[in-house]
Amino acid sequence: MTIPSFQPIQQQQVSAQINPLVLKQGQVFHGKIKQLYPNQMAEIQIGEHRLIAKLETPLKVGDSHFFQVMSTSPQTELKVVTGPMTKEFVNVQQLIETLHLPKSPEMQQLLTHFIKHQLPIVKEQLLQSDIWLKNLPDGVTKQEALQTLQKMMELKIPFSEVTFKALLLGSKTSGISNNLEQLTQLLQQNHLISPQIKENLLNALQSIAKPFEAETAGTMIARSVQILLQSDGQETKQLEALNILKEANILPKDATLNNWLNTATLSSRNETAGFFVRQLQSSSTVSIAHTIQQITHWIKGEVTLTEQQKNTILELLKSFENTNHVEQLAKQLHVQLLKAFSEQAVNRLFLNEDGISPKEHLLSLLKQEMTIKSDMEFIQMAKAFQASKEPSTQVMMAESQAILESSLNSQGIQKAIQHILIRLGLSYEAALNKGEDVTNLIQSIKPQLLSLIQDENASAELKNSAEMVLARLNGMQLLSGETGHQHQIIMQLPLQFLGKHVDATIQWNGRMKKDGKIDSNYARILFYLNMEVLKETVIDMQVQNRIVSIYVYNELEGLDVLAEPLKKALKVGLEEKNYHLSGVMIKPYKKTLQKNLEKNIEKLNDRGAVQRGVDIRV
Repeated sequence: MTIPSFQPIQQQQVSAQINPLVLKQGQVFHGKIKQLYPNQMAEIQIGEHRLIAKLETPLKVGDSHFFQVMSTSPQTELKVVTGPMTKEFVNVQQLIETLHLPKSPEMQQLLTHFIKHQLPIVKEQLLQSDIWLKNLPDGVTKQEALQTLQKMMELKIPFSEVTFKALLLGSKTSGISNNLEQLTQLLQQNHLISPQIKENLLNALQSIAKPFEAETAGTMIARSVQILLQSDGQETKQLEALNILKEANILPKDATLNNWLNTATLSSRNETAGFFVRQLQSSSTVSIAHTIQQITHWIKGEVTLTEQQKNTILELLKSFENTNHVEQLAKQLHVQLLKAFSEQAVNRLFLNEDGISPKEHLLSLLKQEMTIKSDMEFIQMAKAFQASKEPSTQVMMAESQAILESSLNSQGIQKAIQHILIRLGLSYEAALNKGEDVTNLIQSIKPQLLSLIQDENASAELKNSAEMVLARLNGMQLLSGETGHQHQIIMQLPLQFLGKHVDATIQWNGRMKKDGKIDSNYARILFYLNMEVLKETVIDMQVQNRIVSIYVYNELEGLDVLAEPLKKALKVGLEEKNYHLSGVMIKPYKKTLQKNLEKNIEKLNDRGAVQRGVDIRV
C-alpha cells in the first residue's frame, strides 16, 4: 500500500460554505449562461454560484464559455474568451491559444484540473504554476501539486513559491525524518558557516532525534547513586559510579567514596528535596521542631513517593522530635531521600503529574546549580555521558536506555511528542507574540533554520535542505487553524525510540464549542501507520458523544485474534478518560480503501487526523 498525502477533512465542503464568490480583474473562469436580460446583462452560473454580469457580446442561453473579468466596478463586466464549449480537450486547447500560454504537458494538466474543479484562472498564476510543476521536490507527484494549488485558491493563501512549497510539503505523511537526517549530514560537512549557528542547529536536531535524553541522564544518575549507597563492598562498581557523577559535574572532582556525600551540595529551589535538607541543616536547636513539622507536611503530600517510602522517612523524623541532633538528622534524612528518589527516578520515569519529578528531586540533593528549566540541564548531562570514552559510562548508558525502553508507556510517548513539538518550534511565532522567554524559544529548530538560510557561507545544497524542513514546518501552520466552527491541527513528528525512526503525521479536525474551546465529545481521527511488524495499516477512529468506534484495516491474517487481549486494556484506558469503547472492528485492507475513506470523510462534520507511526502499547 502506498500512503499518499492526506486530504484535509471536509476542506472542500467547508470552503464552499463559507467562501463567497469573489471575482478579480483579469481572472478567467468557466461559466454557463442561465438567463439573458436587456442591455447585454446575463445570469451566469459558475459552479454552485450565480452572478449577474454585463457581456461584451450577445450569447445564447445554455451555452458554456470561458469568460475573462474586465471590470468589477461599478458593475461586473465580462469578456467572452472562447466560443461555446462541448469537449474538455477542446476547451484546454482553445484556452492555451487564446491566452497565449505555453503548450507544455504541465499547462494542459493545470487547465484540465482548474476546469474540472471550477477554479478561477489568472494567467500570471498559471505561468507560475507551470514553472513549479516542472521543478517539484523529490517524492512529490504532480497530482499532489495540483491539489495544493487548488487548496491555495480555495483558502485564499498568497500565491507564492514559499506558500506553495509549505502547503505541498506540509501535507505529506512521510519523509520529515529523512529531511532532518539529510540536513544534519550536510550541516556536519559544512565548515564555512557560523560555528554558533552550526552548534545551535545541531543541538536542536539532536534533541529532536533523541527525545528521551533527559530521562536517560536521570536514570544514569539514579543508578549511580544507588550503587554508591550500597553497602556490599563492591568498590570497583562504586568508583565507576562516582566517576560518572564527576563527569557530569554533579559531584566535585575531589570527591571520594568516603566523602562524596559531604561534598554534595543542595539546591535552594523551593519545594525540592534539597531545599528541605538545606533548611534542616541551617536550623537551630530552637527552630528544629518547626522545620521537622514543615518537612513532615511536605513528605505526606509528595505524590512521587510510595507510602512505604513516606512511612520510613516520617519514622526517621519522628525519632528526632525530642532531640537537638540537627546535623545527625540532616545527614540521615539526606541519605533516605537519596534512596527514595533514586529508586523512583528509575521506577517512575514517566509521571503524568504536575510539579517536580523524582529525577529533579534527586539532582537537588546533589547539585546546587539546578535551575528551574532542569530538563535542559539533564540534556547537557546526557551529552557529557555520550561524549565520554570511559567504558563504564557507556555500559551505564546502555543499561539506562534498556531501563527506559522497558518502562516506555503512553505517558512517555506523550512526553516525547510534547518535547518534539517544542523543539521543532511550531508555536515559535505565537510564543513570541505572547512575550514568552526568548532564550528558550531560540533553542528550537525553526529560528535556527532562519539563521542558517540567511548565512552567506552556507552552500546552496545546505540552504535547500534547510528550506525543505522550514517549508514543512510552515505548511503545518498554514494547514492548521479555524474554519467556521471547525478547528484543524496538522502535525508532522519525527519520532525515534526503541531503536526505530518513525514519521508521525497527525491531522485532527474538531468541533468548537460556543466558548471557543475544543469539544472533546466528537472526533474523527485517521491514523495511517507503517509499523515494523504490522506494516501498512489504516485506523479509522470515530468519536460520537464520547462513544468510540475503531476500524483497523490491515492485510495481516489473524490480526483479530492477536488484538483480542488488548481490547480490554483499551476499554479500561478509555474509561479512565470518560470515553466508552463501542467496538474495535478489524477488516482487510483494500486498494480502494483510501479513496473510499476520503470520499466519506468529506461528508463529515467531525474532526480527523492522519498519522504514520509506530506500535504503541496502551
